[in-house]
Amino acid sequence: MSQTISDSILATSRKISQGEDQKEALAELLQQALPATQQQLDSFLEHAPQNPEFNQEMVEQFQDGLRNLKSSFEQLEGLLGQAPGPAWTEACEHLHRAIVAIRKAQSAHQELIEDGDTSHLYLNRLLVHLRAWQQGRTPGPMTVGLVQGMPHFEQDLRSFIDEFEDAGVQERMNTHVERLMDTCHDVVEAVQAGEASSDELSHWISQMIQFSQDLDQTLAETVESHLSAGPTPFPVVNLVNAAMDRYLGQLIPAEELADTMDQCEDWLRGQLPTDTDPSLSQAAEELFKVLQEMRETTMAGDVDLLISQRESLFAAAENLAMFAAVLSPDEGVVNVVSVEGLAGGGSASDERPMPALLATIIQQAESYLSGSQNSEKLEESVQALERLVTSTEGQISRSRDSVEVKQRTQQALELLSEASNQLWDFVESASEERLNSIEDLLCEASEVVNTLAPRRR
Repeated sequence: MSQTISDSILATSRKISQGEDQKEALAELLQQALPATQQQLDSFLEHAPQNPEFNQEMVEQFQDGLRNLKSSFEQLEGLLGQAPGPAWTEACEHLHRAIVAIRKAQSAHQELIEDGDTSHLYLNRLLVHLRAWQQGRTPGPMTVGLVQGMPHFEQDLRSFIDEFEDAGVQERMNTHVERLMDTCHDVVEAVQAGEASSDELSHWISQMIQFSQDLDQTLAETVESHLSAGPTPFPVVNLVNAAMDRYLGQLIPAEELADTMDQCEDWLRGQLPTDTDPSLSQAAEELFKVLQEMRETTMAGDVDLLISQRESLFAAAENLAMFAAVLSPDEGVVNVVSVEGLAGGGSASDERPMPALLATIIQQAESYLSGSQNSEKLEESVQALERLVTSTEGQISRSRDSVEVKQRTQQALELLSEASNQLWDFVESASEERLNSIEDLLCEASEVVNTLAPRRR
């Protein structure tokens, strides 16, 4: 059942409640919506409880939302014999609440898969299914349906890489894609056969994460070096601009430009800090909104509107650059790691004030050493630290800060990089000696970071 039909029914029924005679139009919409909603509800009840992408709370939210949606349609159908007017208001509001509830459930699902190990939503979904398989949940129709979308995912990746004219760049990026897709194809075959060992699943999960991160890092370095001189401070947005020029020159089809816009949004969502001030979040969402509108315009073939929207894209990117800490190396270290919300807990964070991510890493490492938690959360934090270092290193050359600030920023990055290397060794073989060495590095890095903080506090 399309939410567009739901919105149309809501808008039409509200007009009727205000006295307009739109009952015939509403009856036609309901004739489509009622059986479609029942079909969707039946399918959801059959498959959702076995879909690892949904936890029990989400299943209940979707289930209740669909049932309320169907009930709302039935209420409106029962009112068709009545005259337009206020008597329709209660049914309209009931439908509105049902639509809102479904969209909240959709948002919760989207957040779950966005908060994954990769910058690719498709891979994050696939990883959820593989981990469920590891835990004994045999792949069902939802998993089979997901892997059937693998060719489209691969096509999107390859069309994005084709946007780079440098053959050497394409070769480096395609190397990572080949490794990633080899693993993905092994997964597809296993899902289709319904057989895989625990070791195979662990290996595939690890490889998918590693190869996708290798691809992202290569993309970040390539985009930074090749497009840093573009019209916006975001090289990946400049890539969209370059792809748009090729589209307007009839060198690529609309689908490729739309894919580039999707990749731009996915990459930015993966690189921008998530735990940050509202100004940055709002500015980022404005940029994503423009990208989404441009994608729709591209697919609609409205060239004149697309050209006018390009200025909105540039303006949104410039606005985001004003807030995005990753665009200024020193502030990137301070703001992304967050000097202010200090993590509570471990002795190290109590003795010395330090950025939240660094304090959290020490706390997690202590818990891992004591055996009170596994390494999963610690590994996630180390990956976040590595992304911070990578994104900040890529921006140093464009920083307008003084030589002294740049040098201190580089010093902090070197300390953080060495700490991340030692943390991976610690994950493999935890010891008190290694923890002390890591703590010393993070505390020293924290002291350097704090000297860069005053402008952001």
